[in-house]
Amino acid sequence: MIAFGLFVWFCWKFVWPPLLAAMEERAQKIEQGLKDSEESAKKILEAEEESKKMLTKAKNEAKKIMDNAKSQSEKMVEEAKTKASDEKERIVGSAQSEIEKEVVNAKKNLEIDFATSVMAAVKKIVAKEMSLSNHQDTVDKSLDDFRK
Repeated sequence: MIAFGLFVWFCWKFVWPPLLAAMEERAQKIEQGLKDSEESAKKILEAEEESKKMLTKAKNEAKKIMDNAKSQSEKMVEEAKTKASDEKERIVGSAQSEIEKEVVNAKKNLEIDFATSVMAAVKKIVAKEMSLSNHQDTVDKSLDDFRK
């Protein structure tokens, strides 16, 4: 029994304290590991929330950029349509002006041709004898020539 008592005292004095210290140290490490894992889990959740916020913000910004680009493209199309319409009106106006000039020139040329034909007919009439039948034939022939 004395040997057992000495064994218990020896274990209690020299074996048990380091064993308890090792177990307590191990318990503290496990506890610290659990705390660290809880903090990591919280950080992960916070990071997920932050990423969701950032994703939402990025989507909103992308939508704004797309809307802005769409409105700018529509504005550019409208400007191009306006410019094209203005250019069309300018070209049509220019063409109408040219047509009017051509009509005026054609009328002038027609008047000159008519005057020349009349003068030629008058010369023919004066050159022939002045009988009524000759005069009427010459006028009719001149009018036929003019109509051609």
